[in-house]
Amino acid sequence: MKKINKSSVFAIACTAFMGAFGNSQATAATLNLKDPILQSGTLNGALFQEIDPNDPAGTGVLQSFVRLQSPGNSTVEEGYNTDGRPLEFDENNSPQFTRSLKLSDIPLFTIGGVEYRQFLLDINEPNATPRDQDLPLLDLESLQIFLGNAGNLLNYPTFDGNAVKIFDLDSNEDNIVNLRDTNAGSGRADLLVYIPNSLFSVSTNEYVYLYSKFSGAEGGFEEWAVKVKEKPDTPPKSVPEPATLAGLGLVAGAMAFARRRKSSQTA
Repeated sequence: MKKINKSSVFAIACTAFMGAFGNSQATAATLNLKDPILQSGTLNGALFQEIDPNDPAGTGVLQSFVRLQSPGNSTVEEGYNTDGRPLEFDENNSPQFTRSLKLSDIPLFTIGGVEYRQFLLDINEPNATPRDQDLPLLDLESLQIFLGNAGNLLNYPTFDGNAVKIFDLDSNEDNIVNLRDTNAGSGRADLLVYIPNSLFSVSTNEYVYLYSKFSGAEGGFEEWAVKVKEKPDTPPKSVPEPATLAGLGLVAGAMAFARRRKSSQTA
């Protein structure tokens, strides 16, 4: 993953600080990544990192495992990956784009000493126009991950008792991630999503099911994928801690120092 220079870290940190603290009551359950400045952040234990158009992290050989597209005039789309048919929601019926996914096929990365599984999201929404600047925007309203005992399971969310849920974006409250189509065209990922690898140890099931729901879709498709692993037994790669997280740590430290200084002056 490409390193971000110090000035970018500071700018993103300030933006994240204002968003996280300046509007904490109104956006307590929202991670805002829709601003033009590339951002990253955490929500309910998952890491979300927008991809710089010049960053090779968004290119390479990608393996799509579920493609969603809103039907008709609807702006909501949802679905999950499986080899089973018939599909339940807004998934593309082709087995090339909607298929099973094994845990062993999801790359491992180490961030801040913690291992994560990496997923990529390719957003394909219309470009902004002078009359409608919100066309590239999209909201991720639900993200759930299950481990199943077979690759052709159906009947979300129970999967007839053959899968266990290991992650839910909304497990603590109704959380939302505001997104933007940052990289034009299909085949280039716009977002990296990191899920703690420790969550995948709760079950020995080898098939991973990812369910997601989006709102604000304006005609393009959204596609979840993983990057093809270079070698079957490649050890976890270390990547820099997302700039927003590191920046927030700097901001928090500065605030603590300011409070201590003020206390010493008034004592």
